[in-house]
Amino acid sequence: EEIPILDILWVVDDSGSMGMFQSHLANNIGLFIQAFMAAGADYHMAVITTTHSMIGNIIDSYTPNPETAIANEVLVGIGGSGMEYGLQKSKDALSNAASAGPGSAFFRSDATLIVIYVSDEPDHSGPWGNFISFFDGIKPVGQFIPYAIIGDPPIPPSSVSGCEIPPRTRASYGAGYWDIVDYYGGDWYSICASDWGVQLQNMANQMAGRSAYELD
Repeated sequence: EEIPILDILWVVDDSGSMGMFQSHLANNIGLFIQAFMAAGADYHMAVITTTHSMIGNIIDSYTPNPETAIANEVLVGIGGSGMEYGLQKSKDALSNAASAGPGSAFFRSDATLIVIYVSDEPDHSGPWGNFISFFDGIKPVGQFIPYAIIGDPPIPPSSVSGCEIPPRTRASYGAGYWDIVDYYGGDWYSICASDWGVQLQNMANQMAGRSAYELD
């Protein structure tokens, strides 16, 4: 069976409302890593924010305790801009050989590039369609796949958008992120979900090309 080769860039919202969501991500991301370990995937993972485009440490299959390492990376803090520029910052990172772009230690020409946007607000980078030519240019068709963990879109027949975690937490519809995911055939997950572990496990299974497996 062919080994999946994946470069995974997390784009985590670092604005003031994201503390709880970052904790949910960090507390459950071990299941995400375990899915790649079970699939035998060759992976690179790195994290940027919706404010800053420079990656931190690169986590791969040779990293000691990768579950802990990536959990620490996604806890990016809540001191960032209240205007989330996730699409722009992912473009900036992937344009820069000193960050995650071609020529960097992160980016591999033979890998499928996956960008995962995590935010409780819409993207403010400008029209999402302006980024298509960039993503089309950095990878061949089918080798760039975006995902998102965002506030729910207004799915017909309902016109209600966003989602809530009682009693007082609300996430806005992740417009822009949802659009780029929909365009490229990725998938989105609700940031208000009660079980992040299941979501992250399912997402990793999709990326690794495995429909089902059981954890020990």
